[in-house]
Amino acid sequence: MAAPPPPSSLSSSSSSSPKEIPLPDSIDFLSESQWTVFMALMDTIAPAILPPKSIASSDNNPPDDKSVLRLSQQEYADAASKIRAAVSPHEVTAETIESYLRERPSDNPMFEKIMKLVLSGLPPSKKRELKILLSVLSTRPGSLILTSYGTPLPQLGLEDRTRVLEGWRESRLWAVRGLFKSMTTLGKLGFLRSSNTFAPLTGFPSVPKEWVATSSFPFEFIRPTAEVETDVVIIGSGCGSGVVTNRLANTFGKGVKVLVLEKGGHFDASYFPMSQTVGLSAMFEAGGVVESDDGSITVTAGSCFGGGGTVNWSASLQPQDFVRKDWAETYKMPFFDGREFQECLDYVWEKMGVTDKITPNHGNQVLLNGGRQTGCKRCKIVPQNTRGQPHNCGYCTLGCANGEKMGPVNGWFPEAAEKGAVEFIEGFRAERVLFDEKKKSKKVACGVAGVWTPKEGGEPIKVVVKAKKVVVSAGTLWSPVVLMNSGIKNPQVGKNLYLHPVNFVAGAFDEDIRPWEGGSLTTVVGDFEDLDGKGHGAKLEAMSMMPSLALPFLTWRSGSDYKLMAAKYRHINQYISIIRDRDTGYIYRDPYTGDPRISYTPSDFDRAHNFVGVLELCKILHATGAREIHPCLPGFQPFVRSQGDSKKTDKAFKKWLRKLKKHGNKPPVAPFVSAHQMGTCRMSAKAKDGVVDPRGRVWDTEGLYVADASVFPTASGVNPMVTTMALADWVARGICEDIKDELVVEKVPSRL
Repeated sequence: MAAPPPPSSLSSSSSSSPKEIPLPDSIDFLSESQWTVFMALMDTIAPAILPPKSIASSDNNPPDDKSVLRLSQQEYADAASKIRAAVSPHEVTAETIESYLRERPSDNPMFEKIMKLVLSGLPPSKKRELKILLSVLSTRPGSLILTSYGTPLPQLGLEDRTRVLEGWRESRLWAVRGLFKSMTTLGKLGFLRSSNTFAPLTGFPSVPKEWVATSSFPFEFIRPTAEVETDVVIIGSGCGSGVVTNRLANTFGKGVKVLVLEKGGHFDASYFPMSQTVGLSAMFEAGGVVESDDGSITVTAGSCFGGGGTVNWSASLQPQDFVRKDWAETYKMPFFDGREFQECLDYVWEKMGVTDKITPNHGNQVLLNGGRQTGCKRCKIVPQNTRGQPHNCGYCTLGCANGEKMGPVNGWFPEAAEKGAVEFIEGFRAERVLFDEKKKSKKVACGVAGVWTPKEGGEPIKVVVKAKKVVVSAGTLWSPVVLMNSGIKNPQVGKNLYLHPVNFVAGAFDEDIRPWEGGSLTTVVGDFEDLDGKGHGAKLEAMSMMPSLALPFLTWRSGSDYKLMAAKYRHINQYISIIRDRDTGYIYRDPYTGDPRISYTPSDFDRAHNFVGVLELCKILHATGAREIHPCLPGFQPFVRSQGDSKKTDKAFKKWLRKLKKHGNKPPVAPFVSAHQMGTCRMSAKAKDGVVDPRGRVWDTEGLYVADASVFPTASGVNPMVTTMALADWVARGICEDIKDELVVEKVPSRL
């Protein structure tokens, strides 16, 4: 099968930059005094760094301002010199350096707006905890307990506040150590998303070098009334939904009406790539900041039209043989290891035009070369779903501007829409599946109830969608919640949550890398993916180097240290040690909002595999000449290569590596992140072992299916897009057979 051409409607325009959208409004739940404490912490994480008053060119800070770091003339000159060296060869003025050093959160209204938006997305229980914490820190007794200072936190000087954060990091109490990670991560994230000076200082461009404004397929989104009728309703618009919709359209044409419901919004390619300021809030669940209950891991998941297929990094890997064998033999579903499932994998692979015609950028080439230099045998190119074309865009996690990334929006929905077989609704939160009350012997799905919110604003409207088949494709976080809300009593719903946890390592090079250029994830080292003989281990991969996604995970040691490290951005590559986790967590409903909550802590077994990857990444960076090696592990110092004798440097590195082995990666201080969620509606051979049967039908129901990564029996061990799509195609083929048996449809040529 030939790779498909780009959508026929993709066209270019004369715009010089992407269209912009405003940040959505948020509800400020903090009091003025609580907000004062919060901003005092934020100003500690990214402080204003100023020269002596006698030489300051524009010193608007009052003398008693405690959120500034006032340096001596020599210290300030040294700091400015280090910043200039960090951004070289990018040429900057003294005024640009000064502006960067003096910038702080409390002087930037956009920082406050972003933080209020992020915090408003917290679950109610975490909001209460935050309010209590900030109130306690605003009092003398409370501050004494939590900071060892008998002074309210906002009244402490910057150096004392820095010591407070260091004390939290070293605390024996999990909750206090978690507080260090949460606050420093929020401060770094907010600073990078709101900074007016970071891009001018580092030379980071707002769009890729070859950017041309385009418009994508002209999807039409209907405005529903209180009741809508269709044949098949699909909850969600991610990778599973796209494949199911496309299969139904190619099988039945207009003979079967399909309606796709998306709780997020659709954005035309003319808005892509979105800015650092807006992109996370517009395209990711809770602005990209979803924490597990204990704060040990942060989860990022797409929440827009196209779901993960819109925001992922294009990596297209088929599941390894040992995973397929495990699913076939251990979980008693032999089709996984046979011809039929391979046909599904090949179908989606060819449909998207997956290609390995890739020229790795500096970061990915370092991984490839360094892996080979350190003795690794499985250093490979990672194919991309870019319709057979090279794709050298590192911005795609904020939206693919040229339509080459063949996820649901560019690769699957347009064909179905052109056949007139599908309609779409955006801003629709599906609350539950409806069942036919007349049929008492078995739950027979007959539609979906939910709430639609107009994109332009206005009052939400309750909507009932009547349908003959319901496909839940809302993703691993939301699909189990929909089933729980629908009265599905199976205790397996929400269980078996796998997250592919990652740890980070960064390397700073002397070369001018410009890490935003080239594809994000185009190489992989796979030598450590089976560390236990059962398919559990680590892969080593490069990551998206968008500032707001990569730099928040760099270790915070002090505000001045972090600002200097962030300034080295154009010289930094960052990598992930990503594991196939053995041990699981679970999803449950928040009792107040109905949103998914995550209970998951990286186990000692799994994080040991992460740490193997961290150590190997450090070796790779050393072998390839990195000037600095930064394991993103608070409390541990980076390795800085000295000039001169290579034998002396190698000896120093080995000594440093031994110290790193002893340091470890214990949560909650060590950052763990997940971009892959799987397993909460597990597919199983028997009803007692999972949520759906081997064709994706929810056990003990009729007309209800699940088609997304939540049906994985275990973690896939590879970036899950291709596996998700292949399983969705497998489920969709079964749905088509069920429909053929049950519905009278217009006969059209089948492409099964």
